[in-house]
Amino acid sequence: MIPTNSDDLHALAGEYILGVLDPRDAGEIEAALATNAELRRAMGFWEEKLHPLSALAPPAEPPRETWDRIVARLDGAARRPTPSLWSRPAPWRWATVGLAVAAAGLLVYIAATPPAPPRSFVAILHAAQQEQPSWLATAGPDGLLVRAVGAAAPPGGKAFELWAIAPGAAAPQSLGVIPGDGVFRLGHLPAAIRDGATLAISIEPPDGSPTKQPTGPVVFVGALRTM
Repeated sequence: MIPTNSDDLHALAGEYILGVLDPRDAGEIEAALATNAELRRAMGFWEEKLHPLSALAPPAEPPRETWDRIVARLDGAARRPTPSLWSRPAPWRWATVGLAVAAAGLLVYIAATPPAPPRSFVAILHAAQQEQPSWLATAGPDGLLVRAVGAAAPPGGKAFELWAIAPGAAAPQSLGVIPGDGVFRLGHLPAAIRDGATLAISIEPPDGSPTKQPTGPVVFVGALRTM
């Protein structure tokens, strides 16, 4: 099954690009590519990361004596009886060596490559069946900022609570109660804050939902998009 967790999905995509998955798992990934946009983005990320690995080893001409030793060994091998199938090196040994070399090269490359700058997102939240924006949300390296565009106040004795629903998630994640001045700040970006996520504001008790899920009506909704 293709994981819904972003980190697990990226790891699986990297294993596919490296060619270390068994045929059944590889086939499942190939079948999911047509309908899973996040999986396609993860595959593209690893393809860009791994294709330049060959540049890490600049071409070099081996010394002449190396070729002489290779020729001598080949001549000696031609005069020896052909070993039986069971006495030859097991194929899995060569596969293990190949995977170890690929993994080592991957670690060196990723360590030497500066991380990509964090992406920025924006969302405009509307009330149901209204086109006029009520809230503006921006997210980036400095965290998340949500602020009221116009006069937006909850009913007396209530509060607005902000929620994030990641793409494909079954339940919303509470980000906190919005202060009375209509400005909400987070110094970090929760995992749910990414392209295609939904932000929603519901009416809740002053201290927030007691169930960790919306208990009052959802009054504003908007989608996060990459800036």
